[in-house]
Amino acid sequence: MFVVGIDGSGRFGIDNDQIEEMLAQSQAVLGSTRQITLLQSRCRSPLPRELNWNLGIDQLVYEISLIKGNLFVLASGDPGYFGIVRLLRSKLPDFHLVVYPMISSVSLAFAKAGTNWEDAAVISAHGRSYQSVIIELLRALDARDLINKIAVLCSPEHPPQFIAQLFLEAGAPFDRYLVCTNLGGVDETVVEAPLEAITQMAFDPLSIILGIRNLAGEEASISNLLPVGSGENFLHRGKMITKSEVREVILSKLLPHLSNQSSCLWDLGAGSGSIGLTAIEKIPNLKVFLVDKDPIQIRLLELNSSRHPTANVIAGKSQDVVWQLPNPNAVFIGGGGLEVLDRLKERLTEPTFVVQSFAALNRAIKGADQLGNLMQIMLQTGRRFPDGTWHLQGENPVFIAWGLLG
Repeated sequence: MFVVGIDGSGRFGIDNDQIEEMLAQSQAVLGSTRQITLLQSRCRSPLPRELNWNLGIDQLVYEISLIKGNLFVLASGDPGYFGIVRLLRSKLPDFHLVVYPMISSVSLAFAKAGTNWEDAAVISAHGRSYQSVIIELLRALDARDLINKIAVLCSPEHPPQFIAQLFLEAGAPFDRYLVCTNLGGVDETVVEAPLEAITQMAFDPLSIILGIRNLAGEEASISNLLPVGSGENFLHRGKMITKSEVREVILSKLLPHLSNQSSCLWDLGAGSGSIGLTAIEKIPNLKVFLVDKDPIQIRLLELNSSRHPTANVIAGKSQDVVWQLPNPNAVFIGGGGLEVLDRLKERLTEPTFVVQSFAALNRAIKGADQLGNLMQIMLQTGRRFPDGTWHLQGENPVFIAWGLLG
């Protein structure tokens, strides 16, 4: 199946010779009336059998299933970017797709706005329910500090005026709003206006609405994934890092047992290594062994510990690695659970101070049964409402057990 993109000005993703060659191999052409008319104007010979999108997808799937050979499919812009490719792959899995894209309408829209868009969130309202559209839009807007640009591909059910009203009601944080219509065509229009004005104007429902923040000194991005935005000095995977406030509580327990200049700390299930590496910053000659079984975490540990010569990164399961390590003065267990605690009892040659963190209370209680102490740390962080007022948002509690083991 050949899938060929067409832009708003009628340009194809392939040249005339390629068009003729592919049509000669195809038993039918699928597209809108306008697209098929454009295709016929480029061809020297009559088109094969014509199938129109207005037949509906179920009827089209039936008609296509009867075709013994190739199909020539016409689509707008980049068919693989919020285009027909996903639908074709799901409805016609037995067909091999060869895609020839044109410039996507989203790319053209941000070009008209005169800005980059690798950091943009893109939402499509085409063929989506009202519930899906509003949930996706709110997810993007609730990540206020992480998204500087947004594009919404509007639809007859969700036209630009409606999307602008949702932006308005949700307190969207953008400085510029543009509605882009028929991009690349002779009747192309780009309107920049306040949200209130856009809600009162009339637009082609198949327009794109953009929201853009005016930010100076934007950081370069190599992907369109949302940044972690944690403000931490330690590289970490997702949220796999001990929060700084919890870290200080844990270190307040560990550091008194590491005051000797030749002290040794084990950080088991180290994750980002934030506990062990912060301990080195407070006790510069401290020898720390950072242990983790996750190969990606090991890479991050190596990066995080590169400026600390007394930090040692060890790959493997904590319960196996501990037999290879020198005796510690204190141990922190961030991952591995109760199995690691049980193995430590076998490994330690003398009573040693241990701190272990847990996400689940029932496991923390079992840890406290062995270590003798239990604490819950519950943080509430201030968040600003759109109107400028503040509220406190609770974080998931962390449980800490500590005491002598061995």
